[in-house]
Amino acid sequence: MAKGGAALLALQQEVIACQRCPRLRAWCMQVAARKRPAFRAWDYWAKPIPSFGDPAARLLIVGLAPAAHGANRTGRIFTGDRLGD
Repeated sequence: MAKGGAALLALQQEVIACQRCPRLRAWCMQVAARKRPAFRAWDYWAKPIPSFGDPAARLLIVGLAPAAHGANRTGRIFTGDRLGD
């Protein structure tokens, strides 16, 4: 893995473990506990969402916060809800 790829992987792990926003973390956990009926069988991700894609990309799209039943459920930004449409 290229040096930049290793640094990005380390950053992704740091993002997943982040606890700097206690209110946001609590909200994500609350949403995961009170699932929509359509997703009752899902195990929600309920953690900060890491980036994905080519580490050498020239563009990185950043979201503000995980969508309740989208990224908070799937663990992948802009998936599982209208935001990815």
